[in-house]
Amino acid sequence: MNKKIYDDLTNNIIKFYSYDIDKENTNYDLGDSLILSGSFNPLHDGHINLLKASSKEYDKIPLYEISITNVDKSKIVFDDLLKRMSQFKSLGKLVVTNSPTFEEKSKIFKKSIFVVGYDTAERLVDNKYYKNGFRESLKIIERNNCSFLVSGRLIKNKYLNPT
Repeated sequence: MNKKIYDDLTNNIIKFYSYDIDKENTNYDLGDSLILSGSFNPLHDGHINLLKASSKEYDKIPLYEISITNVDKSKIVFDDLLKRMSQFKSLGKLVVTNSPTFEEKSKIFKKSIFVVGYDTAERLVDNKYYKNGFRESLKIIERNNCSFLVSGRLIKNKYLNPT
C-alpha cells in the first residue's frame, strides 16, 4: 500500500484496498465471505484460530479486515497501518477499509458473515455506534444479506458465550 491509496481510503475516494499474501490490490470478490474485523494491534493466535475455526463451519472465503477508522479508537496512521498489514504476509487475504461500523462494512461485504467475539456482540446493541439507531442499522445489514457469528470469549476469568 502506498500513501496515495491510504489517502484515497481516508477521503472515501475508494471503499477498500485488498491484499493477498504478496499480491497487493487484488480484485477478488468480497461478497459471500467470512470476515474477521479488528485493529489487530497486535494480531494474535486467538484471531487466527477464530477465523480458521469459523471457516471450517462455513463454505465462505475467510478474510481479515482492518478499518483505518474505528468508533472507539483513534484513526490508524499510515506507518502504523503498514506495520499491522505486515503481520498478515503469510495468512491470506486482508482488506483495508474506512468503514468503522458493521452497517458500512455490510455494504462492501454483501452476503457475508461477520465473526465477532462475545464482547463485540454486546457492543453491537449500543446505540452510540449508530447514526439512525441499532434497529435501522440491523435492517440495512440484513438487506445486504449479512449476519453475525458470535464466538465465546474469556472476560475477567469468566467464559461468556452466546447461548
